Amino acid sequence: MPEALQETTEAQPASIASELESLPARVKRYFGALDTLDADAAAAFFTPGATVRLPGLAPILGRAAIRRVLVQFLLDVDDLRHTPVQLWTAGNLSVFEADMTLTLAGPTTLAFPVTHIIRWVGGLIDEARIDVYLESRMAVAMSAFDRARRTAQPYPNHKSIGRLTPAGRNGSSILRPCPADA
Repeated sequence: MPEALQETTEAQPASIASELESLPARVKRYFGALDTLDADAAAAFFTPGATVRLPGLAPILGRAAIRRVLVQFLLDVDDLRHTPVQLWTAGNLSVFEADMTLTLAGPTTLAFPVTHIIRWVGGLIDEARIDVYLESRMAVAMSAFDRARRTAQPYPNHKSIGRLTPAGRNGSSILRPCPADA
């Protein structure tokens, strides 16, 4: 990349923040930066003391830490897309619902709904909470597993499987001795 372009892609919040830009336009630019897999561009949308909260993780505190987490996350991502579902804004708050498609190296593609709740201060993100809804994908996986289980062949007659068969294999609700031990 030419040096002139490298200098402009560094985290420069002054060019990101604009009180004249509408909040929906800012939200759109932020997700555009995320979807280009550019950690510097995405991190530039955050205040120096920003906080990001993700389910099951400790809060990520500060623009530098947010950038480090983005860099680490994006190392394993080949493509990221947020397909907008709904955007609500009020004052300095935005709530963005999207269907996120994540393509990992491999290639493995995952698609699931996400909600980003963002508080903006001075045109920058001061606080963001990202809710990831994997339950919908888990339900699909469990349904497929259940169909496969119902049509599966009985367990092989082999002692290495253990002494008991799983409940429900033959419609039973209890564990029974394996046929190999009978």
